[in-house]
Amino acid sequence: MISLITLDELGFAISDMVDEYAQEVILRLEKKLDETANEIVKYIKSNAPRSGGSKPFADSFVAESQGSGINKSIVIFSSEKGKLTHLLEFGFTHRSGKYVGPRPFMRPAYDLFTPKMLEDIKSIIEKGDG
Repeated sequence: MISLITLDELGFAISDMVDEYAQEVILRLEKKLDETANEIVKYIKSNAPRSGGSKPFADSFVAESQGSGINKSIVIFSSEKGKLTHLLEFGFTHRSGKYVGPRPFMRPAYDLFTPKMLEDIKSIIEKGDG
């Protein structure tokens, strides 16, 4: 026996399928964002200066999620020594007049991991890969 479906029922079924797919894509995008943030924090921790005694500067970096779904973003920062970050990243002149050169660690991490993340996100959106 053949079951007939109305156009309204077909429309609702297609709409439900699209919603389910969109939710899966959003979960994949969130996962990719989390993975990239973890890679960046790991890179920063291995390349930032280790000064700071028992609490090294490099170990103070964390990734903090804000929002969710398509509005999710992740902020990476030094949780304890944030006032030093820009000085070490870009260099500074000490009070004594001595110039302390830059030791970039945040920008190289961004430059290394962001292009691949963007390509992966593009692939997830276009093909559902990831």
